Amino acid sequence: MYRYRSYIWLFLIALSAQLFILNNLSLSIWLRPMIFSAAVLLLPVEWRTVWVLVTAAAAGWTLDMATGCQGLYTASLLPLAMVRGAIVRLTANRSVEPSDQTEVLVSLSRKQLFIYLAAGIVLHHAMFFFLETMSFTFFWQTAGRIFAGSALALALVWPGAAWFMSNESSGQ
Repeated sequence: MYRYRSYIWLFLIALSAQLFILNNLSLSIWLRPMIFSAAVLLLPVEWRTVWVLVTAAAAGWTLDMATGCQGLYTASLLPLAMVRGAIVRLTANRSVEPSDQTEVLVSLSRKQLFIYLAAGIVLHHAMFFFLETMSFTFFWQTAGRIFAGSALALALVWPGAAWFMSNESSGQ
């Protein structure tokens, strides 16, 4: 049985940090970290896909309404919510069945969890920035923004994600 309260807090903290801190920082055009995608990635893999999609849509819609992005956050979060099971299968070398009730993310090693988060964050940044530009004209600039934003987001997310997963595994 999952402790839903911890996941609600995770979402509130990630969305608040994104809205009130990271979106208001103007570091440069290259540094635009988006940490809220980690909240979707850290949801239990055993949840039905429809509930993960509803959660991702609610988070994306909230960010779109608060920032005026006209659906950009939602359009980049929903595909991430769809493919996160495949990312787990690739990083954990383990299949995830709908009837599987084990806590897959908690059982990942630190290295596997890091690779899982890195792959998901890079994928989300790539979808977001390519949807933002809607062109391959500035491919190298967009690739630089993906790399820099993903690296900063991963640096910001990793300590909290490792702590969150260790608390989930210890049952606190």
